[in-house]
Amino acid sequence: MAWKRKVEELESHQRLLPDLMEAIRTGDSGQVEDLIGMIRTTTSNEEVSNHLATNFPHADEDESRSKSSTRQQSPQSSASRFSRTTLGLSTPMFKVPAKPWTAVTDDDWLVSHLVSLWFTWRHWCYPFIDRDIFIAAMQSGEENGGVCTATLVNMILADACFDYDVPDEDNSTPSIEKPLQDLFYEEAKRHAEASTQKRSLPSIQFLAVQWMFLDNRGTDKLAVSIMQEMIHHLKQFDKPGRSQKPRTRRGKERESGAKRLLGYTSWAAFVSTTAATFALQKRPMMGPPTTDKPPLCQGELGEVWLPYPRDQPPVHAHPSCHLHHTSTLYEICYNISQYLFVDDNANSASNTLDRLEELHRDLISWYDSLSDCVQVNGVRAPHTLSVHAQYHWAVLVLSELIFTLQADDEDDDATVSLLVPVVRAQHMTSALAVADLVHLQSVYWGVDHIPISFLQPVNAALSVVMNDLEAAERKASFVKLAVALHSLSRRSVSAESMLRVLRLKIRQLQLMSSNNIEKMFKDAGAQFEGSVSSPAVGLAAAGEVVGFGEGAIPEESYDLLVERWNQFHLGAPSSSGSSSS
Repeated sequence: MAWKRKVEELESHQRLLPDLMEAIRTGDSGQVEDLIGMIRTTTSNEEVSNHLATNFPHADEDESRSKSSTRQQSPQSSASRFSRTTLGLSTPMFKVPAKPWTAVTDDDWLVSHLVSLWFTWRHWCYPFIDRDIFIAAMQSGEENGGVCTATLVNMILADACFDYDVPDEDNSTPSIEKPLQDLFYEEAKRHAEASTQKRSLPSIQFLAVQWMFLDNRGTDKLAVSIMQEMIHHLKQFDKPGRSQKPRTRRGKERESGAKRLLGYTSWAAFVSTTAATFALQKRPMMGPPTTDKPPLCQGELGEVWLPYPRDQPPVHAHPSCHLHHTSTLYEICYNISQYLFVDDNANSASNTLDRLEELHRDLISWYDSLSDCVQVNGVRAPHTLSVHAQYHWAVLVLSELIFTLQADDEDDDATVSLLVPVVRAQHMTSALAVADLVHLQSVYWGVDHIPISFLQPVNAALSVVMNDLEAAERKASFVKLAVALHSLSRRSVSAESMLRVLRLKIRQLQLMSSNNIEKMFKDAGAQFEGSVSSPAVGLAAAGEVVGFGEGAIPEESYDLLVERWNQFHLGAPSSSGSSSS
């Protein structure tokens, strides 16, 4: 109950500022004067909220004014209004029923489409859920099977709306008053509040998806609160001796399957929470799970991954290998965080340097021990490219920490002086590698579905590359990264905030004229729209456009966009602001 009260309090605080802004915009002068007078005489946020609800009847309808930047919620042009036929979405990957899982819609096709999108583009980043078991349970309609619940389904559908490109005006959307995403999210919360099973695995998976969803929407404090609640329930669920040992063979098989599912959820939760605290350079909130990691493959073909809804050939991948190696990577990130981001760790410069070198060797060892199915030249699926980008992000963070070392004596000073040039070269190499990886993602799978797990690596690499743009290679990398961040911002409020900071830095460093900045991101927007509207088009290699089915090839390929924009002029903005095309 304490967690529930805290979440409700944070949600109330999150609504207060938008409500105040809306009240000031829409209220008459007398109402606004009364509101300001009341604010000056009280320190209670609750009283302010009650005053708004009583005197400004529309101020509390914040859900209809969601700040999320997804195209599903805020269609930006008539060009984005595609029919199902145009999108090539007549056959979703997974056919699942809307009922009995959601009251938001009875459209089986829509629910199947959203579930297919989610398991294609979002699930792979942080696989809290076993896909095949979940889909089978959802298809069965069994609500009490302990795998699939209405709470979890609606949360997944809400999260999938980040990748949903059919706007609310489409006939499949059941309400014109609220975005589809908000309707699913409200339904998920309603079921969660009514549920008595707070420590079941589906309820923990619901919290895991919810905190990623809220983080994507930019509600940081609320997201952290939900993340803490998820960790708490996961620890309680995984307590030793929580249940009696099964005595029958069937009971043992059931327990074995439950342990495997718990292992997937636990390690995915560890990866996602460690990534969040690593980005903030804060103390980790969750230690490595005690359960075994998912096993590595033995050379078998693996699971088929399809880039739904794009009409391109499938690739074979191993979800257990992916999670195994990602988990091992974040164990290293956890060790980095434990050593460097915990306040009570006081170490000399020489000890710190030795430990940083050891952690860097751990990263290199991780990279050298990757299975063939997780190599970039093996399986070029988005999740494979993304985990390599996260490796280079870890190298970037570690390198920057070495730059900040203060020597204790002359010997340490000499060691640091010799080491810094080497580390600086590794630093730039990793930043350029992130650019190449997100470039491959855009070339092979389009710019419209870049996994959100690319966000922190892309943002970190941009900070490195934009400070040293003399070489042509670095200009091209900057453009690749900037276009990727722009594309991510179309589906994430957090990325949208990072993009605003990037535009400000470009102006401050006078890298481009204001007109050229606007033109570059306008072109990036057009590329995003083109990638969405032509899902049948793939690019098999740099500069080589290949159609995998019926569909028009975009007038300007992604490669041409990057090539055109890596010619921008450095230095002071030009007075003409002409394009560098």
